[in-house]
Amino acid sequence: MGMDEIRLQGMVFYGRHGANPEETTLGQRFGVELSVWLDLSDVEQSDDLADTVNYATLYKLVKAEVEGEPSRLIEHLAARLLRKLLEQDERIQSARVTVTKLSPPLKGSSTGEVAVVLERDRWWLHLPGEHNA
Repeated sequence: MGMDEIRLQGMVFYGRHGANPEETTLGQRFGVELSVWLDLSDVEQSDDLADTVNYATLYKLVKAEVEGEPSRLIEHLAARLLRKLLEQDERIQSARVTVTKLSPPLKGSSTGEVAVVLERDRWWLHLPGEHNA
């Protein structure tokens, strides 16, 4: 079984994540990129949407999480996204998520961006710990 990749890039959403009160009150833009790895060999022959993971479904999942319940840390948000992605479809064997604060509240004339990248395999869902709550 091969490991193929579906990638969604350049997604931008408005959310209320952050450790500072103004971030959760005012909100800000977040960039999200994701990759999921699965075996797409059936699609090579079938050309059938049922044999793959629908990227529109993945987009809606990410949108709902980023625009939904606030997280204090983007690391927490990225972990939430990973859990949802791996639970979405049992064919997804691993996933990587990048969450970027596009205008972080940093002092200085040029704030740039800050990002966190998390990658997990399916077995992570079965480990004991709070990430499975």
